[in-house]
Amino acid sequence: MKILSEEIRKENIFFINPDVKRGIGVEEILPNYHIICCNFDPIVPILRKQGAKIFCLAEKITEDSLDYFNNTGRLLENQAVLDYINRHSYGTKPKIVFFKPSVKIDILLKRYGFEAIGNRAELNESFENKTSFHELINKYCPQNAIPSKIGILSKMDYETLADSYGRSLVVQFGHGWAGKTTFFISRKEDFIKLTSTFPKTKVKIGKKIDGFTVLNNCVIYNKNILISSPAIQLSGISKLHPNSSVTCGRQWPVKFLSDSQLESIRELSEKIGLLMSEKGFKGFFGLDFIVDRKTGEIFISENNARLTASSGFYAKLELGLKKTPLLLYHIASFLGIEIPIEPVNGGNISGSQVIFRKEVKIPIISSKINYGIYSVNSNTIIKVRKDGYRPYNLKRDEFIYLKGEGKRKSGDLEYSRIETKMNVLKSPGMLADWLDKLIPIESGHSKKDINL
Repeated sequence: MKILSEEIRKENIFFINPDVKRGIGVEEILPNYHIICCNFDPIVPILRKQGAKIFCLAEKITEDSLDYFNNTGRLLENQAVLDYINRHSYGTKPKIVFFKPSVKIDILLKRYGFEAIGNRAELNESFENKTSFHELINKYCPQNAIPSKIGILSKMDYETLADSYGRSLVVQFGHGWAGKTTFFISRKEDFIKLTSTFPKTKVKIGKKIDGFTVLNNCVIYNKNILISSPAIQLSGISKLHPNSSVTCGRQWPVKFLSDSQLESIRELSEKIGLLMSEKGFKGFFGLDFIVDRKTGEIFISENNARLTASSGFYAKLELGLKKTPLLLYHIASFLGIEIPIEPVNGGNISGSQVIFRKEVKIPIISSKINYGIYSVNSNTIIKVRKDGYRPYNLKRDEFIYLKGEGKRKSGDLEYSRIETKMNVLKSPGMLADWLDKLIPIESGHSKKDINL
């Protein structure tokens, strides 16, 4: 990464999200970058020790009040948050980064006179909504569209759909998070039950592809489409979550794709990026693809037309290779700041995130431990140190353990996570041996080490 210009270093930038982890990524290279969060996280004091500027509302109000502010729009309305922003803007216009656009955020930023680092909700909706995005793909990339039908759920007939797509169907709502509104239906009675629960919902219903999901991070910067190497998504792993459609992390590199498949993903990403750019979209977006296990065909699944769940962690991996993070290009695209465009070839990127969306007691890790760095060494796992969050400094046999907020009620519930440079999958849907043995089928008792 080349030395950053003083122009971007002097900007007062505030990343606002209930979860502090959403804002991690470039805080160590931008001196006036602030993270504003709602919920306290064990990683907050660790980041602060490294110099990160973090305002955590949980330290200012009672716990009973936190649920109300567990939303970026409401967090942005809080007077203590506004006071912090104005106090640290030093008379300049605050620049606000947000994870996912919303109409409320658009209204508040206009009201306060703050500058948005992110697209408006209407533009996001035109690409992120699964039903409208499928219609776009059907028009411009029909050979890569999953055979599907769009319609109101109560007006759809299971037998008619089964005749077209087979008896195993995938039902997706226009919106959702981490696979929570994706349903795999293989029986008529299950379809009827879903229809009676959500009769007026517009859905995409299509063929279930026997495959695995890969994803990438992309940025539209000055009309250029910057594209990361793809990662494989962690899903269908019962030790992480019983629902096979729920997303539980990702791994770079994929290792299960041919050069031609990788090139196809790159070309499709560029084509979609250009379509988005023509509509005025700027900055970050991420695409999900399904790879057919038998034929190797690539199908375009979803467009996360915003920052992605991996954008911050991926930025850390990029910094480890001394590359300019895509997250920085995202910020620069909205500020109108020129930074050199570097080759984005992420073939050397190596790193994994594992998200536990159910409570898992790992024998080696005490229930009292909130954060730690561990080493897989000589068939045992040992704790090597506690402080310091710099994933790019991990050795090849180390992983970070971070406890999450198991009490949260939101759809992206996270009990804990593991981050590492090691591979966490040995094949799609199958954990690597070291991780599989680390996680018991049933919770065990805490102990100092565990033999692998």
